Amino acid sequence: MLSIGTLIGKLIDKIFKKPMLITSEQLRQIEPRLTPTRAKEMADLLNEICPKYGINTIDIFEEFLANVMQESGYFSHKVENMNYSAERIVQVWPSRFKTISEAKPYARNPQLLANKVYGGRMGNNTQNDGWIFRGGGFIGLTGREVYTLYSKYINQPLEQTAELVRTTDRYALDSACWFFAKLKGLIDEAENDEFKKIVKSINGGYIGLADRQRYYDKVKQVLNNNTR
Repeated sequence: MLSIGTLIGKLIDKIFKKPMLITSEQLRQIEPRLTPTRAKEMADLLNEICPKYGINTIDIFEEFLANVMQESGYFSHKVENMNYSAERIVQVWPSRFKTISEAKPYARNPQLLANKVYGGRMGNNTQNDGWIFRGGGFIGLTGREVYTLYSKYINQPLEQTAELVRTTDRYALDSACWFFAKLKGLIDEAENDEFKKIVKSINGGYIGLADRQRYYDKVKQVLNNNTR
């Protein structure tokens, strides 16, 4: 028979135990290209950080994880790739580059391209802001305005925040949770399984929708069919 002290300890552990949203094994079932080490690193961070933002049930977590996996290339990059060919630049920014000739000066020149396409908007107001505040994190904060809001939320200097988001898993994920739950306020939509609405809010459109849907279906299958 368990002692009163042991029973009380177990009750306290149950009450205050952090929710386990996903295991490393489940994460690898969703994305087999993750190494066991990488899956363990990310599962630990997901279980630690997501609940702090109200992403604390499987129903909410499914929508979040599917989008983050697509946006970040299954946690493989934290910095927006601006190293494009002229042809790709025209495809990505057709309203800014009408012809390949217009795009050629910016081809394979990430800093010049970032300042061209992001300069003078999204709160960017100095010469190099487009580059300094290019996309970062697992969802991709972009622009001085959004980085400023997040830096205030975590109480860190602005440019240091941008660096943390682009260089550390912790802040790459934390900023993604903040973007999803605080900036965009998508908790209710996640609870209501409004997946396409969530995609549009995050992305501004439906870029990568097929991959997002594939991840969403796989996440639901793994998390609902497996016993943790």
